[in-house]
Amino acid sequence: MTEPGHDRQQEILRERAVGLARIAAPAAPASPIEERCIEVLEFKSAGERYAFETVYVAQVFPICAITPIPGVPNFVVGIIPSEGDVLSVIDLRSLLDLPLSRLIEPTSIIVLRNQTMEFGILAEEILGIERFPLESIEHELPALSNTVDTYLKGVSSTRTAILNADQLLSDSRLIVEIS
Repeated sequence: MTEPGHDRQQEILRERAVGLARIAAPAAPASPIEERCIEVLEFKSAGERYAFETVYVAQVFPICAITPIPGVPNFVVGIIPSEGDVLSVIDLRSLLDLPLSRLIEPTSIIVLRNQTMEFGILAEEILGIERFPLESIEHELPALSNTVDTYLKGVSSTRTAILNADQLLSDSRLIVEIS
């Protein structure tokens, strides 16, 4: 039995996810200023702000039942059904060795996709879509952890860590084979 208000809460989360996942094509050609910007979906993980370029975000939806898989790395939470397929779900907190002292329950799944790969990423909170001027992105940063450096594209002027979704989607360690 579900808690009172749970269905309404899920409905609100679904509506928000649909709104955030909808990426409309521009009605007019982009101005030179717009062309020098990066559009990202911002979210929180381990209490910190992260983002992925929206071109790699296929959809965002409220967290659902995740089926655990034995024998996979600890950053693979499990699998979920999605559009007639099965997607693996990754926990960035484990993948990036983020401090678990800031552990907050995830509320959403961000589905990343490129031409060859697709999987879900857990998010504690979806913050929205932002545009950052390319020149405001810091690329030369003091050494973070090796794992974070591997996937870090840069940091915005608002201290949002922009992760390289293409690098994540191309990482063979993140492929989950189900036999």
